[in-house]
Amino acid sequence: MPADLFAPVMRLPAAPRGRSEPRLWIRRLAIFSDPKTIIRDVRLKPGLNIVWTPDMSSSGNRALAHGSGKTTFCRLLRACLGEPGFATETQRSRVFARVQDGLIAAEIFLDGVCWVAVRPLGLPGGEFVVQAASIEDAIARGRRDGDPAFIDPIVVEAFFPMIARATPPEVSREQVWDVLRAWMTRDQECRLGDILAWRSVQTQSRSRAQVLGETAKLTMVRLALRALDAEEQTAALRERELVTAAEDERRRQAYQQQRYLDGLKAVRAALGVSGEVDFDDTIDQKGLISRAEAALAEAMRADLPKPPDVGSIFARLNALNEERRALEARQQEALKDGDLKLGEAERYRSEANYGDFDITQGAVRVCPVCRVTIDETLAKGCAISLERCDLEALKAAIADKRAKAARLDAEAKSASQEARRLEAMIHQLGPRQQALESEAKSADTVTRAAQAAAKNIQDRIYQSRRVLDDVRALRNTEALTKPDSSATSALEAVRAQMDLGRARARVAIRTLEECYQGIMAGWLPEGVEGSIKLDGKGLKVDAQFLGRGEVSTAALDSLMVVAFDLAALHMAIEEKADLPAFLIHDSPREADLDGQLYARLFSLVSEWEPKAGTPCFQYIVTTTSAPPPELQSDFHVRLQMSSTPAEKRLFRMDL
Repeated sequence: MPADLFAPVMRLPAAPRGRSEPRLWIRRLAIFSDPKTIIRDVRLKPGLNIVWTPDMSSSGNRALAHGSGKTTFCRLLRACLGEPGFATETQRSRVFARVQDGLIAAEIFLDGVCWVAVRPLGLPGGEFVVQAASIEDAIARGRRDGDPAFIDPIVVEAFFPMIARATPPEVSREQVWDVLRAWMTRDQECRLGDILAWRSVQTQSRSRAQVLGETAKLTMVRLALRALDAEEQTAALRERELVTAAEDERRRQAYQQQRYLDGLKAVRAALGVSGEVDFDDTIDQKGLISRAEAALAEAMRADLPKPPDVGSIFARLNALNEERRALEARQQEALKDGDLKLGEAERYRSEANYGDFDITQGAVRVCPVCRVTIDETLAKGCAISLERCDLEALKAAIADKRAKAARLDAEAKSASQEARRLEAMIHQLGPRQQALESEAKSADTVTRAAQAAAKNIQDRIYQSRRVLDDVRALRNTEALTKPDSSATSALEAVRAQMDLGRARARVAIRTLEECYQGIMAGWLPEGVEGSIKLDGKGLKVDAQFLGRGEVSTAALDSLMVVAFDLAALHMAIEEKADLPAFLIHDSPREADLDGQLYARLFSLVSEWEPKAGTPCFQYIVTTTSAPPPELQSDFHVRLQMSSTPAEKRLFRMDL
């Protein structure tokens, strides 16, 4: 059977002429228990670097392949490359308890210049980055004012000056390396589940990528792969604005439409018509406007009830009350006059009485003239009068007093009779008053009923006028409830521009896809095809078995993510992407991935190393599965650890 001339073939990456080493690579990572004592010193190199903790099948002992420090090693590398958190708070506390004065340091080469990043393992605040020949020289020099704390700004200036001016709003210039570093040094906890799954919140790395949305991460990937130009970015920004505006308009339209429907339902209910009746008249029936106008006219024709003349009733009642008060006043005056005259009459009779007794002296007879006791006058003689008493005059005076007393008695009797007559007249006013009060009460009831009826009529007029106003307003706003097609047209135009931008980007995506397909062809058995597609839904990485269509398993999904990262590394080596040719994979094998297939990963990357000269990339991979025998030498296995005994762990101690 002839060979398929169009079958994908893995092409070895070729660095640009004159490039003698990776633009970014780590030569050395050292762990110190104090500034003078090294716990672990790991030498790395350009090309493939394997960190291996043999599992039971390859170690020949019962030591677990987990817990030796592979993930911590990767996180320490990331920390020296600028990531804020190198461990969870629990892990950091345990490290600090054992090595309070500990340090980590790395020699990072950037465009041929050695930068040393130093970070404390204990309390934060002493980290610094400096140009130095070695880690020891940097530690001996120490941190000085003006030293950057992290290497991020240096990397951004070297690799991402263009990207830094075109980042999405969610990513600042200072965060460019933080985000792309997350891609090139994925969390082991993400399990290679997706090409955009870079950082897990449970690792507490405090990377911006932990909270970044999928759209922003995809934008950063496309920028790094040179698959996004300024015109498409502008269109994408405009699309976001239009989508937001369209969503706001949709909500406004929905709100207006609901208000319109609620208002229409309300006026139809008020007019007592079905939902089939519209605003305008038809041949079959009158419309809402005509019905509302007729209802208002009918309401305004209603006669207002005339209330009784309550004022005249209360005027008569007030006059009756005034008459009662006048009679009562005259009665009181007559009673008072009678009482006064009776008192005067009694006084005159008392003075005329010859046999008057002075009650202050007890029961003693006194002279009716001088008012001196008889006993005292007889015994001592009268010492008051020098003359004899004029008995006739006294008798006349007494008679006069008795006459006055009699006259006053008569006048008092007449006054009493007048008071009784006035009382009778007052009693005669009662029935009249009761009649007037009953008439007033009845009039008040009628008045209230008339007022209620008038209010009902006024309410009907008000409601009818309001229904008419509402109907007219609904008629005028009917057009406003219809969707505006201009916003949709603008969104369609912008999305057409984005499609054109994606079409231009497909040149870079096609280059990425060719690298991806070549890697899949060199890694997987025959009959597997890979593809990378960029569309409006994002960047999709796929693999298919010929004759079986798309197949998805956890192992295959992780394999596709690894292949995608290697394809990006391939482009970075050839400097067709704005990325350093640097990649870390922490235990990329899923449980059901075939062992021989997994081992092929190491062989494939080792093939990228030229037979002469220095590779222009650095790939660091941790594993528990044994790499191929030919790659188990110290040249490729840069660090070998074990979970037991403690001296073979990363920190050479229990933490």
